[in-house]
Amino acid sequence: MKAKKWCILFVIIYSCVLFIIGVSVVIIDPYFHYHKPLSGIYYAFDKDEYINDGITKNFSYEGIITGSSTTLGFKTEEAGELFSQQFIRVSYPGEGFRKMKENLESAFSHNSELHTVIWGVDPMWFILDKDYLNYDEYPDYLYDDNILNDTNYIFNKEILMDDFIPAIVKTVNKVPTDTFDSVAGYASGSKDKVLSAYKRPEKENQMADPLETEEYFSMLEENLQENIISIVNAHPEVTFYIFFPPYNICWWDSFNQVGKEILLRRIDMEQYAIEKFLECDNIQLFSFNDDYDLICDLDNYTDNVHYSQSVSSYILTSMKEDKHRLTKDNYEEYLRNIREFYTNYDYDLIFEGEM
Repeated sequence: MKAKKWCILFVIIYSCVLFIIGVSVVIIDPYFHYHKPLSGIYYAFDKDEYINDGITKNFSYEGIITGSSTTLGFKTEEAGELFSQQFIRVSYPGEGFRKMKENLESAFSHNSELHTVIWGVDPMWFILDKDYLNYDEYPDYLYDDNILNDTNYIFNKEILMDDFIPAIVKTVNKVPTDTFDSVAGYASGSKDKVLSAYKRPEKENQMADPLETEEYFSMLEENLQENIISIVNAHPEVTFYIFFPPYNICWWDSFNQVGKEILLRRIDMEQYAIEKFLECDNIQLFSFNDDYDLICDLDNYTDNVHYSQSVSSYILTSMKEDKHRLTKDNYEEYLRNIREFYTNYDYDLIFEGEM
């Protein structure tokens, strides 16, 4: 009988402990799965694939900044001041366009006040499969509306140890909570950092293979139509500020080293995307690839593609002021200019004083 009583007592205590843990996780909610942040509680904003869906569903906002890691340096407060709206930032480092589209679909289904989308459309992802996902497995229990699998969240040992308990400790120690802007990335850049990370390809003179080119354009067409243009057309009441993140001159050098035809094909793909986007009345399209002072100054960058927060600020301000905007009237001149510049640039200048 004594053993039976101890067994019953153990089950009761264990159940109570689990109940307390579960309720506490739901109340604190480190991944914003149930509600927006509570005042006075510390929250970490460093796990995009875990927190983005909760941010989209439960935060208050009228505008979204989204894209790959090239949007991590954008500050929501600055965007809010420029566009007179409240913004969130949901970046997907290393992700293609599918996940961004799915997140925007969730945003539109949960927030009728969404008026503005600022979307960094990376040309480096033009030739990905339309269904590409960077992660082999996403935490679906955070993305769906099935409360039964929420046990994977509220009774998750890793979440408990890595996020919940540290949040409690930091709250007790009065550590200020993270915000979108406090965790904004790429505070500054430097030429040394860029060149130390850049592995220059050997010089070749490859021709563009017609079959490969056809495959690339097919992938581009599917990506644009299914992951970007479809959601743009589904929400004509929303303004989409789409921009091509300005990769630096080393990125262009990597194409030029392989062959000028390969470089020109990349610009041809940008032309294809431009012409598709310009068919949508609610897209305002921007490119900074003709801002050569920006792109050739490696002190603006941390590697081939990621730029400093000051560049992110410049992009936001330019879009608000309608600078570097591509239209049906000017995009052909823009394309002529960048073809001329990037096929004739003396790329060895990048490495002057480095040898």
